[in-house]
Amino acid sequence: MTAVAARPAARIEVIAPSGAHLSVDAFDAAVSALRARGHSVRCDVPREGWQRFSDTDDARLEQVHRAARAKDVDVVMIARGGYGLSRLLDRIDWALVAASATRGVRWVGYSDFTAFQLALLARTGARSFAGPGVSGDFGVATPDAFMLTHFDALVEGRLLPVQWTEAHPASAPAVAEAIDGTLWGGNLSLVAGLVGTPFLPAVEDGLLFLEDVSEHPYRVERMLHQLLYAGVMSRQRAIVLGAFTDWKPAPHDNGYDLDAVVDYFRSRLPVPIVTGLPFGHVPRKAVLAVGERYRLESADVGWCLAPAESAQASTEPAVS
Repeated sequence: MTAVAARPAARIEVIAPSGAHLSVDAFDAAVSALRARGHSVRCDVPREGWQRFSDTDDARLEQVHRAARAKDVDVVMIARGGYGLSRLLDRIDWALVAASATRGVRWVGYSDFTAFQLALLARTGARSFAGPGVSGDFGVATPDAFMLTHFDALVEGRLLPVQWTEAHPASAPAVAEAIDGTLWGGNLSLVAGLVGTPFLPAVEDGLLFLEDVSEHPYRVERMLHQLLYAGVMSRQRAIVLGAFTDWKPAPHDNGYDLDAVVDYFRSRLPVPIVTGLPFGHVPRKAVLAVGERYRLESADVGWCLAPAESAQASTEPAVS
């Protein structure tokens, strides 16, 4: 009989620093799914929300600090995104969070968690991980296999390279050499909202990745203009766009769509804009280290994004 490799297990603390549950049933299913995969899950989060938030500001702040103080946690995950972390950024003990990251705690999330991740990077230089949320990614009937592969690798302490096909090839940039830089970014609305605050990292020569949900292309363009006019985009070595989903066209768009936005900014920026990164408000999402040095290069399938130190010598297979 062929032995089956043991699935990696972690001690997971679930926090709800943003929105209230959209579905308690989905949350319960997600916790059960994580436990079924061998993880120990602690989730002392409220079942009922306060206003549109999971709890009061003070209570949500304490959730963050409690997770950061815990010595028996490997991974901190968010119940869901929504909105709420922007209210806490000036009150979070960033040194405490950074100390937990130094111990090896992996803080994982996306969407509204972008505000937390970028503030942590800006205030301390500590890295975190853009990756799945609990309810949205594990509370479904069949969690995405690609996401699970990346999450399992993170639990083991590894980051997998990501390969994907260019989503908008019509004016795709020709990149002859690999591009190295600090990977940072996340949800576009949150990135743009941090411009002019002490919580936006001053990343030079970076790889800025962006995604969003329920934002019409003109809103996406407006937020990208904010980053352009603030000098953020021109200071990067590349812009990497993930999924921009769940928007509705208007009758007067006349062909104006996300592809038009991409073409427009490719004509305005001297840095390459790459599309199709498997990340965002979609089931198929990679795990990316925010604040880690990555390498972006063209590959047979289109593009490859991998931690720079392992981009050439890694023995790990690319996940596509």
